[in-house]
Amino acid sequence: MSKLAAFLGRAIPTHQQKQSSHLGDRTGYVGASDIAGCPRKAALGKQNPTGHDIKTLLRFSRGHAAQAMYAEFFRTGGALFEEEVEVRHPDIPEIRCHIDFLFYANRQTKRLHIVEMKSTDGIPDEPYSSWVDQLHVQMGLLHLTLDPAVEIGGSILVVDLNAGEYKEFNSYSPNKLVFKQLVEKGQHILAAARGECTPRTEPGILCGFCPYRPDCPSHAVGVDLPPEIHQAGKAYLELNDQKKVIDARLEVLKNDILTFVDGTFKGASDGILVNVISVADSVIVDSRKLKSSYPDIYDQVTKPKSGFLKLEIKPFMPLAAQAA
Repeated sequence: MSKLAAFLGRAIPTHQQKQSSHLGDRTGYVGASDIAGCPRKAALGKQNPTGHDIKTLLRFSRGHAAQAMYAEFFRTGGALFEEEVEVRHPDIPEIRCHIDFLFYANRQTKRLHIVEMKSTDGIPDEPYSSWVDQLHVQMGLLHLTLDPAVEIGGSILVVDLNAGEYKEFNSYSPNKLVFKQLVEKGQHILAAARGECTPRTEPGILCGFCPYRPDCPSHAVGVDLPPEIHQAGKAYLELNDQKKVIDARLEVLKNDILTFVDGTFKGASDGILVNVISVADSVIVDSRKLKSSYPDIYDQVTKPKSGFLKLEIKPFMPLAAQAA
């Protein structure tokens, strides 16, 4: 390991700890992000906190960097807001949240707007349900601590720093029924963290990042897909079907063009360039034949290749439904 790598291995965790110091000891309370996620992950994380690898810490740092960047944008534009506003449940102080941005029209306003910020690789068409739940916890807690006459709104600002894109999912407002259910979930997490009950599992899109996944009962063989993953798989199937149609159409158009040019060709008109290049014949090695006929040579000229995850998505009908 180089000196720089060793240095960053120490500095990145220290930096992340400093950036998150305002959150305090998260083992002693249930936050909005805990409630929005899987109760088992939240409860076990408070019973047996685990560290994060450098890759995960860098993702966290990216989120901090995005928030700091947009805070500067808001200040430059003259917006009136506060960052990282802590709000506690008046009757259950162990349930609390930290609001990324709380906007005011002015200090005497009767309207407040919460912005929950998310930094992602790629912006989804719709916000994930966990994001919406997290926002509802924040709006609900804030509503409990203010004059009922104060109007509260909320939105989710999603930023993709790599692509230079952002999108706001807006027009959220407090919902008493949703908030009541989320508070009950928070109480369940608190009880599970104290060892008073077994925490429920809620599989979701972040299961791949969970350190408690290996023995999670919701990841046994044949597990039902969580709604977001089911929707992603359904959308994948639909796009893949479209791709097959597009590929077939492209093959027809390609053959039309190649029939016209009949060899190497280069031509252009009205913003379209057609360039047909002749690729010379080449030779490939028959690895099976080489291994069978010359095993000693095969061992000398081959090298290991890392495996990879193969995604297979296809229509599926349960056996019970087939029998019916």
